[in-house]
Amino acid sequence: MRILAVDTSSKIRIGLKKDEDIFEISYVGARKHAEILHVLIKEILERNELSVKDLDVVGVGIGPGGLTGLRVGIATIIGMVAPFRIPVAPLVSFEMAAKSCPSDGVILVAKKARKGYSYCAVYSKEDDKLDIIKEPSVLADKEMEIVVSEIKPSIFIKDDVFISPRTLVEESERMLKEKKIIQHDEVEPLYLQKSIAELNFEKRKGG
Repeated sequence: MRILAVDTSSKIRIGLKKDEDIFEISYVGARKHAEILHVLIKEILERNELSVKDLDVVGVGIGPGGLTGLRVGIATIIGMVAPFRIPVAPLVSFEMAAKSCPSDGVILVAKKARKGYSYCAVYSKEDDKLDIIKEPSVLADKEMEIVVSEIKPSIFIKDDVFISPRTLVEESERMLKEKKIIQHDEVEPLYLQKSIAELNFEKRKGG
């Protein structure tokens, strides 16, 4: 099995599986995603004597996360796989962060969206099994406090969300085997941000 998986929702994470070996890149440098992503992908493929057409599936993070980074990642992957009709595994970035966590428990994953608001999701993790308690959404700070008090997570993953490249590869392989893959023209970022007008309206409506 030959699998490439990429997440650009925060830092750049790249995983590559060739046969039974998994190779990883975690880029934390200063260069922008648009400048460096294609360079890193080319490097990891060439280092392992592979080309894009050799891949069985390509996984890509769809968010939540920084929209600019996500768009760069998704556009890069679409451009790569389209000529070869390679299937794509759409990876929810917060799920990948929860699966990357070394500990079991109720996991809250959160990342700042804009001032006063955060992306948030809650999962229950036991061994390799991950259940969704709260789907990714945008919450005001006060709403986040309510979620924490009601659900009482035991693990918090906030802002600098770590995603293991190995997890990206393993999830892409699972999705391929379970036929949960899609075509390149179906890939879209998981866009959760509401407009300021919508958020202000909800505030007024709530009193």
